[in-house]
Amino acid sequence: ALARVLAPLPFALHWIDSRDGVFPPDMLARGPHGTLCEHSEPVQGAVPTLAAGSLVLVMSFSHAEDLDIVAACLQRRRTQADLPFIGMIGSRTKWATFRRRLAERGFSDAELAGVTCPIGLPGITDKAPEVIAVAVAAQLLQITQQPA
Repeated sequence: ALARVLAPLPFALHWIDSRDGVFPPDMLARGPHGTLCEHSEPVQGAVPTLAAGSLVLVMSFSHAEDLDIVAACLQRRRTQADLPFIGMIGSRTKWATFRRRLAERGFSDAELAGVTCPIGLPGITDKAPEVIAVAVAAQLLQITQQPA
């Protein structure tokens, strides 16, 4: 749902997934900026190749995969400081668990404060995929359209 919402917006979507056959064929030709679909197993292996300035959304099918992706993004941010937004879908309870596990991996409170979870504009509580997609897209637009 998010890929479809982002397609006409001013974002160049780079969708990375570890699952085979997950990319809809029509997504490859959508939007003025196109969509780059990449299979990576594991997904966190693709983090070093992300374009500098990427806004990262972590939305996998697996909590274990989500944790490894966020850790890879935080590590990259620590060494390169070029990922301005790291966001993850999930509840506050999920983030509390992840925060503890990431702290155990050596990430500081300041580093962990740079992760947004849950993603999407605050106050939108509907869990329908399309509603979440619009809330997340609006959040990304707010981030990218803030005056420098």
